[in-house]
Amino acid sequence: MFKVKKVLFVDDELCVIQGFKRMLSRLSDTWDMEFAMSGKEALNHMSKSSFDVVVSDMRMPAMDGIKLLDTVMDRFPETVRIMLSGHSDREMVLRSVKCAHQFLAKPCDPKVIQHTIERTCKLRDLLGNETLKKYVTGIKDLPSFPGLYDLIIREMHSPEPSIKKIGYIISQDVSMSAKVLQLVNTAFSGLPEEMRDPQQATIRLGIDALQALVLSNHVFSSFPEGAELYGLSLLDIWKHNLMTSRLARDIAYIESGEKEIAEEALTAGMFHDIGKLILMKVPTQYKEVMKFGEKKGCDLVEAEYAVLKTSHAELGSYLLGLWGIPDNVVEAVAFHHNPSKLLDEMFIIPGEFQNSYLKQELDRNLLTSFTTMTSVHVANALMMQKKCSSDTTDFSHIDMGYLKTLNLTDRLPRWLECYNKVLQEEV
Repeated sequence: MFKVKKVLFVDDELCVIQGFKRMLSRLSDTWDMEFAMSGKEALNHMSKSSFDVVVSDMRMPAMDGIKLLDTVMDRFPETVRIMLSGHSDREMVLRSVKCAHQFLAKPCDPKVIQHTIERTCKLRDLLGNETLKKYVTGIKDLPSFPGLYDLIIREMHSPEPSIKKIGYIISQDVSMSAKVLQLVNTAFSGLPEEMRDPQQATIRLGIDALQALVLSNHVFSSFPEGAELYGLSLLDIWKHNLMTSRLARDIAYIESGEKEIAEEALTAGMFHDIGKLILMKVPTQYKEVMKFGEKKGCDLVEAEYAVLKTSHAELGSYLLGLWGIPDNVVEAVAFHHNPSKLLDEMFIIPGEFQNSYLKQELDRNLLTSFTTMTSVHVANALMMQKKCSSDTTDFSHIDMGYLKTLNLTDRLPRWLECYNKVLQEEV
């Protein structure tokens, strides 16, 4: 059922508020918009009615955007929080990275605001569990794997920290990689195109910004030593993520021959199970999933849908979407188990594809060509199946209907060669 989105815009300049009203008036049928000229007025609005999204200016008198979104995060954690900032606000952005989901540069094109809000809400609609929706929206950050967190802290405290070494450490960790890409692609926008490589994003941020994030603002944290959850091992998740990402990269490269596409697949493969880290933070609910799986003899994903009405795939894609991670990566995470579902759950709808005929063409292209999602799906499926060889004919985790639609089933032997090569280079 169609749901009108409630959006609150906050800015202390009357001309900006009037500009929002004028530029976004065409959305009045699908958005219920309210406007406030101070943080205090915004909180008054929110105390009377719930909002899906709040979009706030950063620099305001009395209560600035950081203080406002900090308060919103504590009092209304289910609300998506977007900050508007100028390029001169770099220091304030670093301070606000925990309270803002995304940052948009001022002045902001209304089409960018529309796409950001529509995309985020569509991703949220993929989740069938209201409690988890609120929980994910309220997440400040995700802890990193203990060994990698210790390494980055040690490097930051060294007399001459190496940005290249720091970038490599970050690229090996799901949570740190996502946070760095969030900052580079939203807070420090103005780049000619989105960054998908955590190592390059780290270099773009620079050593001063990273030291502020790690040592002053404590944006990164660590899972407690020995943290496990009903059979889910942090070490196993880390190894699976790394091997899946490397296999996805290799498959993407042999299919496309383009380094950029391979790097995107590497990142998407690293992120594909980030939803499991979210579930490790809600152990009571996940205990029920594991019990159901053991009782019914079904796999983990089936048990998640049965108990939670969603899976780690949708949870991970929603969090990455909140953080402004590029569309192709989010899409690959959302559908890495069931790529055929993309037609039914289409959520990437750029403004130029609003026409229904063009949208049908876009849908058809996404399901009739090799994409990042294809490489991540196949890589994850092969890693889950294990013990594959050139004689294997039964691929239980691969969506064979999807591959047949793409006319790619004959590529499986070549992908198996990549799989065996990655196994030989195991972490």
